[in-house]
Amino acid sequence: MNRDGNRLCLNFDPRTKILLLIELDIILFMGHSLIYETCVLLFCSLILAIGGQRKSAAKFLTVYMVFVVMQWFVDPYVEIFIFSLLHFITVCVRKLLPCIMLGKWLIATTEVSSFVAALWKMKIPRDVIITTSVMFRCFPTIKEEWESIQIAMKMRGIDLNMKRMVTSPVRTMEYLFVPLFISVLNVSDELAAAALCRGLDKPGHHTCMEPVCFRWFDYVFMMVATIWLFVMCALWIRGYAV
Repeated sequence: MNRDGNRLCLNFDPRTKILLLIELDIILFMGHSLIYETCVLLFCSLILAIGGQRKSAAKFLTVYMVFVVMQWFVDPYVEIFIFSLLHFITVCVRKLLPCIMLGKWLIATTEVSSFVAALWKMKIPRDVIITTSVMFRCFPTIKEEWESIQIAMKMRGIDLNMKRMVTSPVRTMEYLFVPLFISVLNVSDELAAAALCRGLDKPGHHTCMEPVCFRWFDYVFMMVATIWLFVMCALWIRGYAV
């Protein structure tokens, strides 16, 4: 267990997180009823809550309820184009919400070193591990570069606002994305070189400072998700709709 502030939370193995993400994404799209989607989202919220993301779980539940209420109000007017479009967007976002929840949980609660160690234990090809390691380390750097570019634009009197986006969209995008793409290319090269210097491509056994192993709660949640997936596949084959 890890301590999240003053509260205890379970530290899932990275392999468990990957398996839960894949299985629950498949499970989500094997059902169509609102009750079924709600059950999947509540299960994902439980995973986030005991995995150290209680505030995120509460926020996602609130967003889900808002979209359900929006759909309930829009349904009687679905024949009108605007309301039909709003209904489509609402359903799509609501469907993808559990996927977004688990993806955010995986990224926010997994150290890159632990994730790489888990990939080595899974016998993933070395090229895939190096690419994944660089990609994970690149996300925080891109965020910092984005903030730095916005600060530099303000210092030059170029504010990113709706008026500028409407009056000169091409120039505004140029100010934003050209330096961002150049920074990303440089950062990716530096991260790849740093990973190679740390021996990421070295063959043989790799060690990690943090323990990477399955615990009882990993087995429990993997078993629940796997049984759920098998049951849904059996119902799907027999032609039952949920």
